[in-house]
Amino acid sequence: MSRLLLLAAAMGLVLFGFWQPGWVGAGALAAAVNGSNIALGCLLLALLTPLVSGRWQPLLSPGSRLGASAVLLIIPMFLPVLVTMPWVYPWFHHEAPGFRGLWLSPWFFVLRTLMYGGLAWLLHGWVGKRSAAGLILYAPVASLAAVDWLMSLQAGFVSSVFGLLLIARQLLDGLAFAGLCVLCWNVVLPARQCVLLRGLLVSALAFWIYVQFMQYLIIWSVDLPHETVWYQVRETGGWGALTALLVAGQLVCLVVLASPGGDRMWVLMSGCAAILLLGAVESIWLSLPSIFPEATFGALLTAVLCQGVYAAGLFATWRRQWQRRRHDR
Repeated sequence: MSRLLLLAAAMGLVLFGFWQPGWVGAGALAAAVNGSNIALGCLLLALLTPLVSGRWQPLLSPGSRLGASAVLLIIPMFLPVLVTMPWVYPWFHHEAPGFRGLWLSPWFFVLRTLMYGGLAWLLHGWVGKRSAAGLILYAPVASLAAVDWLMSLQAGFVSSVFGLLLIARQLLDGLAFAGLCVLCWNVVLPARQCVLLRGLLVSALAFWIYVQFMQYLIIWSVDLPHETVWYQVRETGGWGALTALLVAGQLVCLVVLASPGGDRMWVLMSGCAAILLLGAVESIWLSLPSIFPEATFGALLTAVLCQGVYAAGLFATWRRQWQRRRHDR
């Protein structure tokens, strides 16, 4: 029954895309970015855990390996975005000279998206075997994907730390997903592991806040109009409310998890769930304002529906993987 509902919702979005391709394309982009952030964040942890000894290996390894299995879905998640490129990316209808024109050509964009998905799946096969080489390759792949999928949405906007923003979110989402898995799988988690998970989440939250603030500070200190407009559209109207929700939510998670009671299981579980929900909010915040500078309720609602359909699909995939692993044991 759940599969039929998921299929019906997906088909409904496809049919709606014939009427509003821009809304569906933007929503699919936000949902694909959110889904890939979780999968790539788990892949980052899966590559990292074999290289560092300690109590956090058995804590994060099962959930991170499960989450990283979804990297195979990166290409299918971005297929609706590739189909609706003319309504999503402003450079699609403009030819630029030289290397910029080649890089921002539709066929090369499609090729790079397929390459990012293929490389992610390749790195998934390197877990535990060539993890060090995988980490070296992970950083440029994730950074270039962030530039292509999100930074290119707004003409003239350039940020040297934009890729790091997405890597910070991927790390945070990966920790939250792996932590939520181990919390759900264990009725009682040892106190040491609760303290360890709380420390990792607080560190990742602080890192996310730091890199976000550094980009904000640098852009406003340089004060170039073609760059400051990226924040201006996110500080007014409905997008301003979304910005406030994202910043306040991240700060609340940091304060609650860093508090004396932040190592309790129910607090950690709530914190991990809130971080993943805020990741979905951030993917909308990063994509939609650049496409629709004036907040559009229809586009926002379509993005939320796309997030739901993608989340249901990912959950079904992870559930099948988990059941298969339990059966193999």
